[in-house]
Amino acid sequence: MKNKQLKSFKDLSVWQKASGLATLIYKITEDFPRSELYGITNQMRRAAVSISSNIAEGFKRNHKGEKSQFYNIAYGSVAELESQLEVARNLNFLSEENYQNITLLITEVSKMMNGLIKSLNSRSPLNPQSSILNSERGFTIIELLVAMGIFVIVISIAIGGFVQALRTERQTTALINANNNMSLVLEQMMREIRTGYNFCASGLSQPCDQSQFSFINANGQQVVYMLGSGSGDTPTSTIIYRGADGNYQPLTAPDVNVDSLNFYYGSCTDPNSPDSGGYCSTGQNRPNFITFSIGISPKGLPITIYLQTSVSSRIL
Repeated sequence: MKNKQLKSFKDLSVWQKASGLATLIYKITEDFPRSELYGITNQMRRAAVSISSNIAEGFKRNHKGEKSQFYNIAYGSVAELESQLEVARNLNFLSEENYQNITLLITEVSKMMNGLIKSLNSRSPLNPQSSILNSERGFTIIELLVAMGIFVIVISIAIGGFVQALRTERQTTALINANNNMSLVLEQMMREIRTGYNFCASGLSQPCDQSQFSFINANGQQVVYMLGSGSGDTPTSTIIYRGADGNYQPLTAPDVNVDSLNFYYGSCTDPNSPDSGGYCSTGQNRPNFITFSIGISPKGLPITIYLQTSVSSRIL
């Protein structure tokens, strides 16, 4: 039995002995006087059944304290039955042979109960009941580990989703801010170009090309829009504005990268002029027009937004 894993209280030798003791008590008390049916007969039967019943209930308890409580109750019932047996003998309710048989069985159960309680308190790994405790505790730990694993997975998914949502929100906000800033820059450029003249004229100090556009504004100042390198805390490319005093001032925000800037200029003021760079045909007569094509990206994001718009100068 020591090498056998106990799966039920029925596997316990002490329970088997106690169950046999209860059966024997019931059989022997059948011969007791009818007047003792609710007296010593009932008391001995209740004590005998209490031994095996408390062993079974203690076996099913998961905590050491509860097990010990029920095993000690069973141990006390053994002593109670032993005392009642002596009373029955003194009253000549049973034969000497039956008395000796019951006494021998009570002694065996008492020793086994004492050993069971001691092994429970010491939790010896060689003790069968201790193996039961370890087995039950093992199942509890496995269940706990499974629950913790599921909890960690759920939390990881939730945190990952939350982090991704925050990242997406930041990217969206950065894109909106970059677009708004660029819209303001384009509005400023178009407003000044709309009232300007001498676009890309030969006498200007800054010649025009695809990434640079110069003209005279309404105040008679020479203006140039161009793509240049930033400085200080904004070492990225940015659109530069230059006033009449010869100073360049950045128009875009520090957190906006300008990846590309292209100007397309067309002029069709002479109705008899030949085609001008593919922008107009002979016989057309319309104001100068400029098309902007700009590629921007929020700082730190590998995303480029392309904006394009056109503006015509006013006929003054």
